[in-house]
Formats: sequence, structure tokens, C-alpha cells
Amino acid sequence: MKTRSPGLKGARGAAGPGPFQPDARCAECLMKLSRDVSATAAPNDHTLQEAMVFKARRFIREARDAGLSSPETANRILRMIRERTGVHDPFRSFKRLEMRHAREAYSRLRPRFDGNLRSLASLAALGNSLDFFRDPKEAFDELPPHLEGGVPFHHDDLDRLEEALGEGLGLVLYLTDNAGEIFFDRPLYEEIRRRAKRTVLVVKGGPGLNDLTRDELEAEGLAGAFQEVADTGTDGAGVDWRCASDAFHRLLARADLVLSKGMANFETLLDRDLQAAVLYLFKVKCEPIREHLNAPAESYWALWRDGHKVTGDRETSPHEASAPECCSTAGQGEKTP
Repeated sequence: MKTRSPGLKGARGAAGPGPFQPDARCAECLMKLSRDVSATAAPNDHTLQEAMVFKARRFIREARDAGLSSPETANRILRMIRERTGVHDPFRSFKRLEMRHAREAYSRLRPRFDGNLRSLASLAALGNSLDFFRDPKEAFDELPPHLEGGVPFHHDDLDRLEEALGEGLGLVLYLTDNAGEIFFDRPLYEEIRRRAKRTVLVVKGGPGLNDLTRDELEAEGLAGAFQEVADTGTDGAGVDWRCASDAFHRLLARADLVLSKGMANFETLLDRDLQAAVLYLFKVKCEPIREHLNAPAESYWALWRDGHKVTGDRETSPHEASAPECCSTAGQGEKTP
């Protein structure tokens, strides 16, 4: 059953889904992540792999006690693995393969979508079917069955986006997710850019899992395809508020709308007080999120949240002010797995 909401009214005390609290299944997923990344970054050093997995298990326990989100915990694990191995981007090869398959899939699928906003949002949502834990070609091979009549959004607030664009938007931030999605995002980005005064594509400031960075845009010859590109100023999945740059915070403070792609962005933005309205565009990929949203498995969501006035200095969460680790995104002298 498709639903539409009047829009969430802010991060805290609002109608609609509240902050997502990770459970034991999230810990299991994070442990799998730590094993996979350790094996990829240090394939021939099993002793080092075991040591990194052991430390990741400690991080997960500490994160639970500190109330960190799953993306925050994953980012801490990824930074530890990079520091221990010297491998700046363990999934560089994976992203190149993903983007090759994505480009091919996009070229086959694009002619089946027309140019209206709903159709382009459907195309962008299909791109979010990418899954780091699966082979990219396998994920894209499953896309065609979804296409008859466009994406069947379980929660559909796309008319709120249409209304906002019709009223005239100043600054729109398009927060990207996985690297291969950018081909599917570009038509929607172009339509928003055509109708808003200023539209900025926002990528990660450094590698996370298969998250899009400037490096992938440049490698695929896409750096000049977007009029303006900014980054979060830090690495990792979602938005790591402890480490995001002041430049990103200033850009966000001026935004009228944020289009947020993917579950990690959803998790890290939902509990944040933002002046800008947010349209979350994502596919439900895991059981804990499915239960939190009371949503069907594999369902697509276009969820609107109203913005509200934020007074004073930018918000700082209790564990944000004293983040222990450095969030450097420099890749000088990096190794490759």
C-alpha cells in the first residue's frame, strides 16, 4: 500500500519515523563488514586481519554504549583498517567495476524513462538498488523487473518536491550515495538544476565503502558534467557530523532543500535539526530499517521532511565535540590492495 505523509516537521518530536536505534543485527552486519574490509585490505596477512577484526568488535561495543549510529561505527572501523594497513581506499577496484556495470545498465534503461520529475526520481531510486555486499552486475541484472510503470514507491512524497520546485528554490544540495548511482542520479540532478537557482552535487570528501568521491567522477570523465561539486569534507558512509568540514556546514546552512540518497544518509540526517527541507530517496535494504519504518522489504521510499529555523551556532551532538579520531581524507602515498 502506497502512503503519503504531510511531511515530517523536524528532527525531534516530529510525526513519522524517529531516530533509528541500531540493534544486535546491526552489530552482526558491522562485524561482517570488518571481516570483509580486513580481508580486502590485507589479503595475505591473516594475523593482521584477526587483529583488526578483534579491534572492530571492541569498537562496536563502545559504539553501542555511546549511542553511535551504524554509519558512524562503520566509519570508525574503516579508518582503523586504513591506518593499520596503509590502504587508503580498499574498494577502489570494486568501485571501478561497479561504475562500469552501472554505466552499461544506465545506457540500457534510460530510454525507458521519460523526462518528467516522477520518472527521473524513479530512475534515481533504481540506482539505489546497488548493494556493496553483492556483485554489482548481479544487482543491476535484477533492475528490469521493477520498471513497468516506474518505481512503485511505498511512501511517496514526490509531489512535495514538485511543489517546492514550482515555488522556486534557491539552493539545493544533492547528497550522493554509492559510486555507480551517479549515472542514474544525473538526469534528476539536471532537472532540479534547471528549475532551482543553484544546485550542488555533494560527494564524500574521502573513501568510505563504495561511496562516490571526486576521484570516481574524474576517473569516469564526469567531473565536468556537474556545474558545481562540493564534498562533505570527510570520508565514510552517510554524513559524519563529527568530522564534516566547516565549508560543508556553511553550505548546508544556506540550503533550501537537501535531496538525500541512500540509507546511510537517511540514518545520519534523520535526527539532525536542519533548516533545509529534506527529501529522502532510498530503497529499504535491511531488516532493522524495514521494521523501524514498518515497511515492506525492498520497498522504495520518497520521504519528505520539512525544514525549520535553526537559531544559534550549528548543532553539536554530545559525542561530536570530542571525536577521538582524525578524519583526514588525504591519500598521499597510499597503498592499493
